[in-house]
Amino acid sequence: MFSSLSPLVVNLLVSIGLAAVAWIDYVTGTEIRIFPLYFLPLMLAAWQLHKFTTIAYAISASLIWATVMYFSGREYSTGSIWLINFVTQSVAFLLVSLLVSTLHRVIDNERRLSRTDLLTGLPNRRDFFERSAQIVELCRRNNRPVTLGYIDLDNFKKANDTLGHEHGDSLLQAVADTFRSHLRTTDLCARMGDDEFVVLLPETDVELALPILERIREVLASNAQFTRSDVTASIGAITYLKVPSVVDDMIAKADEMMYRAKSSSKNSVHIEISRAA
Repeated sequence: MFSSLSPLVVNLLVSIGLAAVAWIDYVTGTEIRIFPLYFLPLMLAAWQLHKFTTIAYAISASLIWATVMYFSGREYSTGSIWLINFVTQSVAFLLVSLLVSTLHRVIDNERRLSRTDLLTGLPNRRDFFERSAQIVELCRRNNRPVTLGYIDLDNFKKANDTLGHEHGDSLLQAVADTFRSHLRTTDLCARMGDDEFVVLLPETDVELALPILERIREVLASNAQFTRSDVTASIGAITYLKVPSVVDDMIAKADEMMYRAKSSSKNSVHIEISRAA
């Protein structure tokens, strides 16, 4: 729920939360210990905001707590007790805040890795299906065309076996770099497994899609690493004028087009138009 809030709103909520807890702390007096409530706005800050902002809020909470205790009539035998309690309370606020902040970063990183192909840095199969469903649905609702391309590397297994897996990895990384350089920011690409990739081109008919896919094929064919290992790309694509609701069907059709490209001459693009959803 809070992940969609802007930093400004989060800062406002944290500030209001600290103020509310301080007021409750003051009116309840020194006998009722409600200082754990300060952790609630601090954990929100730690989960949503930058680490240094979280530290600032933790120190602020300690100052607020000490101020409330003083004006509530809290008394200690010596002034040094105030300093000791302030330091220990600050350490507690800081430790919990930093632990929550670290936990959030770890969870975000794990979530990102679960949707990313570690070798190429591209979205993986799982992420592609989640994101493509939204893109396809938007095109279908707006009655806009969409093109899906399926890329398979010719002779990749032979090159991987003869030149080594490191060379094979460099070829896969080159494909990812080519996508990043020649696809639009609105396009979606992913590694589906082994030497197979997909590209989803929203609001793109065959006249626009063919030059994009041809350019990708040409760039790969002229890549020195690809030339050295006699590896090329066969690309099959399907352009839907009426977009279907199931991405799996689109992938199956694009995969069929890819095999037509591979069976004809390899190192080619085979694209067809589907007018039925």
